[in-house]
Amino acid sequence: MKHMTSATLLFFALSLPAAADHHEPATDLRTAFSEADGDGNGHIDREEFHLRVVELFFHADLDKNGFVTPKEIDEVTLFHENIEATDRNGDGRISLHEFVERRFRMFRAGDSDQDGRLTFEEVSAAYQKNQEP
Repeated sequence: MKHMTSATLLFFALSLPAAADHHEPATDLRTAFSEADGDGNGHIDREEFHLRVVELFFHADLDKNGFVTPKEIDEVTLFHENIEATDRNGDGRISLHEFVERRFRMFRAGDSDQDGRLTFEEVSAAYQKNQEP
């Protein structure tokens, strides 16, 4: 399983298709950001981020049992996860609580001015930093 940095995971946390009938994933950072910015005010607050993360979790929970397993991670191409880093209780699966907790650690890491909101610039800077050799 690939080990991904917080910046990359933050991008994937934002890149789930906005509507259930929209099956194409966001292909670029600006589109992903815009889809996560529910009210279009130019930043993603904690509530918008939380909604997006929960949507991503339930998208990945293919059997709808309330947990994401390594098999489901392999089957959902949009979903990239290091299960060992997220599975806090070591039961081999990720609960919604574990998933949300990890994503909010990423939110805090990406929120460079610590104002509780992610701007496009903050998300872009975190993503670009991840892309450097």
